[in-house]
This record gives sequence, C-alpha cells and structure tokens, in this order.
Amino acid sequence: MLVQAVGEMPKRTAAAHVVAGDPAAGLAIKSFLAAIESDVSLFCVAQPLAGPSADEAAGGRVYFGDIVLEFREAEHSRNRRLHFVLMEKLIELLKEAGSQESLETTLCLTSGSISMSASEDPVEPNQKELALWMRLAAKGDSAEQAVLRWGLGLAHIQQALLFTSRHLRMRLAPTGGDVGERR
Repeated sequence: MLVQAVGEMPKRTAAAHVVAGDPAAGLAIKSFLAAIESDVSLFCVAQPLAGPSADEAAGGRVYFGDIVLEFREAEHSRNRRLHFVLMEKLIELLKEAGSQESLETTLCLTSGSISMSASEDPVEPNQKELALWMRLAAKGDSAEQAVLRWGLGLAHIQQALLFTSRHLRMRLAPTGGDVGERR
C-alpha cells in the first residue's frame, strides 16, 4: 500500500458520490467498526464512517473514504508523542500491506474531531484533543473492483490498528515507562 503522512489533509478536487448499499463495502465497514469498538482497541471512531465515494472524474474506478479516529482515553488524546508513535507504526505496517498500485492511504494528525460540511470540505476543529485522519483510496479496472479493493484496504487498516493497539498497550504499561523511551 502506498502510504503518506501529511500536515494537512488535501481537499478533494473531484466530484464524488457515496456508494449506497454496496454489500462488499457495507460488510467491510461493519467488520472495521466492530473491531475498532472492541475491547482490544485503544481507539474509537470520531465521525461516522459513511463508506467509499466514487471519484467521478476517474470514471468510477477510484473509490476513497475518510476515517477519523481518536484514542478512547482523554489523556491519550492529548499526548502528541503517543500520536506520533501511532503514525510511525501505522506507516510501517501499512507499507507492507496490499499493492502500491491499487491502494493508497494518507495519514494526517489533526487537532480535534473533524466535522464535514455538505461539500465534504473540513470545518475547523472544535477541540484540543488530537485525532488521526486517514483517507483510503482504491483503484480498479472497474467500479466493482475498486470497491472490493477499498474493502480490502479497510481490512488492512483494521489489522494495522489492532496490532498498533497491542504495541501501544505494551508501551503504556506501568513497567514500560514513558511512551517515547522504548522502540
């Protein structure tokens, strides 16, 4: 998977429409949400995950979707160093997942929950806690293939987040000391 970290999430330039009721995307989202909301995860979804949107300029062969996550614990949500460890680990894991030609993830650390306007442009954050904003894009030879690949990409992100949760729990354990001390 092609992975990039950015200081600000790029605005979507192309017209898009959300895929409504696609069974493959719906199943991938249900699985993702169940895993993220489980006890093994340190995270929670900060905004509803609507599913992939088709990039109409690409003839529907590119689908993308935004995922915004926060730490469940408020103390972790304000820990900038913990967020950088999170991003570093996710980049490491996601680079090894999937094809760089068909899957791309953009990661952005932002302050506060992201709320979207009707035009899908971000509105100013309203909190001081940090959040991880991820944009997953999938390309295919057809719209159906792109949606399936988007679901696969979401599964890769799910696995990376759960692994990272375990990794961070070990770092946060009382014997682990400060999150920045161990590698």
